[in-house]
Amino acid sequence: MPRSNRDDAPASYLAAGSWPDGPLRADAPVSARYAQVFARRLRDVIAERALNPFAVERITGVNRRTVERALRGLVLPDFGAVARLETELDVDLWPRRESARVTGIGTQAR
Repeated sequence: MPRSNRDDAPASYLAAGSWPDGPLRADAPVSARYAQVFARRLRDVIAERALNPFAVERITGVNRRTVERALRGLVLPDFGAVARLETELDVDLWPRRESARVTGIGTQAR
């Protein structure tokens, strides 16, 4: 699957620990940082609502494999999937500029 700027899978940038909670390497691209925040938020919503990937698929129309792969840091979902997840789950999952400052997203030189 093509990735933005030929970035590797988001989880491949882990410095230690496990995805999505472990720290990322200093050279991790911004896409990995966004993917990490997204995966944490999605995981938390799924846990809070006692859902599983099958239920998320049923509710949102987003394929469960996409959900599972995003949670494991293997892919970033496309905009359509993000929009359906946020709309149907009624939650913000994608990092916004305010959270980017807190998490260090967007602080790398271009």
